[in-house]
This record gives sequence, C-alpha cells and structure tokens, in this order.
Amino acid sequence: MQLHNKDFTFDDAARQVDYMAALGISHAYLSPITTATSGSTHGYDTVDYIRVNPELGGEEGLRRFVEKLRAYQMGLIVDVVPNHMGVGGSENLWWMDILEWGRHAAHACYFAIDWHSPDPALRGKVLAPFLGAAYGEELQGGKIKLVFYADAGCFKIVYYAHTFPVSPLDYTSVLQDQASDMAQRFTGLSTQPGDQPRADEARAALTL
Repeated sequence: MQLHNKDFTFDDAARQVDYMAALGISHAYLSPITTATSGSTHGYDTVDYIRVNPELGGEEGLRRFVEKLRAYQMGLIVDVVPNHMGVGGSENLWWMDILEWGRHAAHACYFAIDWHSPDPALRGKVLAPFLGAAYGEELQGGKIKLVFYADAGCFKIVYYAHTFPVSPLDYTSVLQDQASDMAQRFTGLSTQPGDQPRADEARAALTL
C-alpha cells in the first residue's frame, strides 16, 4: 500500500482492511511511514527515522490502523530503506548536523561517508552536488547567498530551496570585519565534540 499525504493516509488504509480481510490477506505491506520531506507523495525521502510521519496521521493514525488490522488477526510489514533519505532543504536535522560538524557530528555514524577520499580536495569533506551550473557562475549570479538567522544566531548558505549550515569554525572569518568582539568567541574552535557546547554558547550570544 503506497501511503501519501494527499489522499491515502493511515486512516484511508484502515478503511481498506475489511476488503483485504475478505480476500484472505494476512499482512498489510506499507511504503515508508517515518517522517519524509514535507509534501512527499512516496515517503522514500526520509528526513526523520525516529518519528512517524505526521502528514500520514502520525503515531495515533498508525495505532488506529494497527488496531483495525489486529481485529482481523492481520500483521503489518513496513518498508524500511535506510539508504533513501531526503537531503534537500533543511528538514533533515541529522544531515544538517553532518554538514555543520563533519566526521565529529553526533550523527556521523548513521551515514556511510568516505572521509578519506583519494581526492585531496575532498578529504574530510562531503561533496553535495546541488548546483545547477558552475560554482563561479552561480556565485557571481547571486544564486548562492550567505544568510544570518537572527533567531538562532547562525549562518547558512542558501541556494534556492537548499540550505547548508556554516560550520562555527568559520564564524571568526565571517564576523571579524563587522563584529570583532563576537568573532573572538569562535576563535580556536575545533569540530571535536567537546568544543560544540562552546560553539552553541557563542551562537546564543548572536541571537536577537
């Protein structure tokens, strides 16, 4: 059963259970049910593997569906595709964590990233192929923008619908001409987990 947010949620699926039971079906097989990119019609662009997709009815909707299945002694099989993930936009917080802190991110172990690329320019980095044209062209054309989010005290690179967090290690360079006192707060930071709380405190001082 292909769930999607438009017209086939958990409750829509539950309405099919009587018919499925009459056919002698033993199990319902569902497309991914974890939180996907907003508006997803298939669920394979997952952005949160630990939360049931609220657009499908959330955990309560899932419980209602399971109760209907159990009334007919039917089981449930859910499609889980760990190598499918939505990384566009900014909804996938695990991915944002990786882009911000690299190999020392709290969620680094969930991604199969080759941090030791044979290309020296990519060692310790993630190659994110989102550009529609050459980097220089898009930058000169104003398509790649540095944006400051005052409510969170953070900088991000914005490219159309995509956002890429700027590592706090680079805040010193970004701030040094306009706010040298604030820039000093980020001096000497590393990507090591022990430095990340200090980065959070420094960013909190930037909030408005």
